[in-house]
Amino acid sequence: MKADLHMHSTASDGELQPDALMRKAHDMGLSVVALTDHDSLDGVAQAAQEARRLGMTLIPGVELSCGASKEIHILGYGIDPQDGAFAAFCHRRVQERDARAQEMVERLAKAGKPIEMRRVRELAQGAVGRPHVARALVEAGHASSVSDAFERFLKPGRCGYVPRPELKVAEAVSRIRQAGGVAVLAHPMELGMGEASLTSLIGEWKAQGLAGMEVYHPSAANHQLPFLRATARREGLLVTGGSDYHGEQTRKVTLFQGLERWSTMQEDVKALLSAIQGVR
Repeated sequence: MKADLHMHSTASDGELQPDALMRKAHDMGLSVVALTDHDSLDGVAQAAQEARRLGMTLIPGVELSCGASKEIHILGYGIDPQDGAFAAFCHRRVQERDARAQEMVERLAKAGKPIEMRRVRELAQGAVGRPHVARALVEAGHASSVSDAFERFLKPGRCGYVPRPELKVAEAVSRIRQAGGVAVLAHPMELGMGEASLTSLIGEWKAQGLAGMEVYHPSAANHQLPFLRATARREGLLVTGGSDYHGEQTRKVTLFQGLERWSTMQEDVKALLSAIQGVR
């Protein structure tokens, strides 16, 4: 088994159409994948059709951004794409994303870095996110790369940053579970916390229904993996892994990056699939 359980398509802020993403994954020898677009399940149908054609297993997923000053990302696996309440929730989140991007554009203009909202939406082709604003900044000559645009204009504290409407972890987890999914904490090391603080929060979120943790991710250094694995084991959490692939132009990350370290991949993926069946 070769799996990557965290990837993005043009349904949110990825560079590849959902079917093209499946073909790329297949070409790299992946057999189990999850499409986890931000606040959107719009790419799942197209990805599922292509995955079936290629003989791959696709887990329908989503990534929800929680918190305010510090972003906490929750992955939802196995969500029913036909769940009306969850679809309506995602639609509201996408509208909030568009309004947030519009405010970013306005702030950037006041800072002397004008870009067009029309172009941001064209780049998005779906749910708008900061990477699309960043790409528009690069096109307009205000930044040398997407990462440069984030660093100079779009990170918290920078002139173009706009905080998102806060979503509590408890609500994200609850909505995922109500839609037939399993909630997993994404890339915990990106939270930038000490081990004691992170351990405390994970225990709190588990009590709210969190079922797993993304142990294997490019942001987790080799020396941090023992702590993450031990924490997951102690808390009785599912272990997952994903590259967080958006496309090479958006992030310098390739499919399956960092996942060669996932020695228990087969048993962990089977446990996740069993947990999804258990929710349903």
